[in-house]
Order: sequence, then structure tokens, then C-alpha cells
Amino acid sequence: MGKVVAEALKFVAVFSIIVALASSVWAQAQPEESLEGPAFSDPSKVYEMPKKWLEDPIEYEPEAAGSDLAVTLDQHLFPAILPLINKFARERNVKISVSEGTCGTSAGRLLRKAVDIAGFCCPPGELDRLPGVEFHTLGVEPIALIVHPNNPVDDIKLEDARRVFRGLVFSWAELGGDDVSIQPVGRLHCKLRPGHWRLLLGNEDLFSPRLEEVGTIPDMITLVANNPRAIGYEAIQMIRKYGAISVKMLKVDGVDPAHPSSVQYGRYPFYRTLVLTTWKGKNENRLAGELVDYLLENSGLLEKRFGIVPASSLRKTGWKFEGDELVGEPE
Repeated sequence: MGKVVAEALKFVAVFSIIVALASSVWAQAQPEESLEGPAFSDPSKVYEMPKKWLEDPIEYEPEAAGSDLAVTLDQHLFPAILPLINKFARERNVKISVSEGTCGTSAGRLLRKAVDIAGFCCPPGELDRLPGVEFHTLGVEPIALIVHPNNPVDDIKLEDARRVFRGLVFSWAELGGDDVSIQPVGRLHCKLRPGHWRLLLGNEDLFSPRLEEVGTIPDMITLVANNPRAIGYEAIQMIRKYGAISVKMLKVDGVDPAHPSSVQYGRYPFYRTLVLTTWKGKNENRLAGELVDYLLENSGLLEKRFGIVPASSLRKTGWKFEGDELVGEPE
């Protein structure tokens, strides 16, 4: 009996390996048109929650006790809009508790109904679309492909960039650089949300088995800055924050990601979507709505170093909105 079990387990293990290899081969063989993931999710789909959750009120966490508003922001929005939030608080003579985290932090506090406003650096995924939650797009910011400053390559074709991260290009010499191997570096965060790195390759299975994964933004920039063979990606504001001198941003098909019009006019393919939430219905907070309106109206005043293209500019160049939420790229 033990021998039979052992043979069965051996078969399962071998079968699992075959399935994994087949999936990898299938992913690598997909045509170029299918490699890009979705930029946005369907705003009409709302995740169902239990009746008790629907009836629960907003309850601030201890750090926000006594505040008029509780706000949590991801690490991209926090430094960019905190000065505007503080200005709003002074003008209105109100107390606003603002904490910094990640998209996961924001999602968790929405789910726990612990904040009036949550900020994301990605478009909402289907699980983020909770009943009563509305999304407001502040703007977008470019994500640049980055290499070591001594790398002679300055420009890369979009098709070649995807081939590099799929592991189908092995040497920089194939792209006009030195005859050294390429080391792709990835930070595969927010896997269930559209946009961000999924605009490069739609899912993690498409990335090269040789991909070196990192968990944090500083790790991404430090690794690329210290490895002449490496290529990674990061939002421009974070490149400027952690490595303006130590890494080089590549043009894609001749388009400079740092130029303000590149993303606005749809000429550059990689970007983050910066989103704020409010509640409607039972948990609606009028002051929260006024703050978000204030931030949207004044987003053009954000410091240029953040590289954020405000929603008002995107509307002028044909990006698609439903209410305040960005839902489609320009044609």
C-alpha cells in the first residue's frame, strides 16, 4: 500500500512539473498583442459584502481618534498631496489624521471601514470596489525603465522591452549595448490590480525565470544602480527620490518618460494611476468629499518633481472618465 501511495505522489509531482512547464511555454509563445495587461477594471462591478458589513459605521483607528477626517495614503500620494491636505485643514480649521502606507494598507482600512479617504497608486481591482466606495482619479505618473548610468543604451523599442523582461533577449549587444548578459529586475506588487507593471507584461507568469524580484522601491533602484547588466522600472518621483544620479531612464520608442506631455498625450506606455476614495450613502462624510474636490481642483499645483499629470490635463487629451474615475486611455 505504501508503495502505491509513493508512486501516486511521484506521478502527481511529475504531472505538476509538466503542467508548470507547459504553462510557461504557453505564456512565452503568446503573440505580442496579448502581452499587455488591463489598464483599468470595470467600474460597474461591485464586490458583494455581508449585510452586517453594509450596516457597520466608520470607526477610526486609535491614531485618528478625535479627528474630523481619517485618511490613509500610499507612498506615492503621501508626499505629493500632504501639503495640500494640511493647507485645507488650516483653512477649514479641522483636524485631519493622515497616515502613510501602501495600496494594501488602503485596501485593508477600507475593508475595515477605518478611514474616510484611502489613496492608491494603482487603479482599483475588482476586490477594491466595495459597496458605497467611490473612486476619484487625481492623475497619472510615468513609470520609467531604468538601467545603470554607464549602460550605453538610451532608447528601447516597446517590443524589445517586453522581450527583455520575458527572457527572450539575453545580451545588451542585441540592443546596441555592450556584449554582457541582461539581468531583468522586477517588483511584482499589487498583482490583483490593473495598470502599473502589468502594462509591461500582463501577468507574473510572462516574466523571465531569470527575473530578480525585489520587494521595495529602494531595493529596485539600488540593485539597478549597482549592476551594469540590470534593467528595472520605477515611477519617476521615486527615481528622483532614491536615485536621480545613480540610474538612467530609458526612452521607449524615442519617447522620454520624463517629458510632461509623454503620458498626457498617450505616447508613453507605462504609468501609475493615482486614486482617492470617498464613501457614498450611509458612511458619506461631506468634509471628505470637499477635501477630495479640493485636491482634484488644485492638482495642477503639485510640485513638478512628482511628475504627476493631473486628471484635468488628461481630460483635455481624450482620456476616458466615468464621473471622477479614469477608466480608459485616449484613442
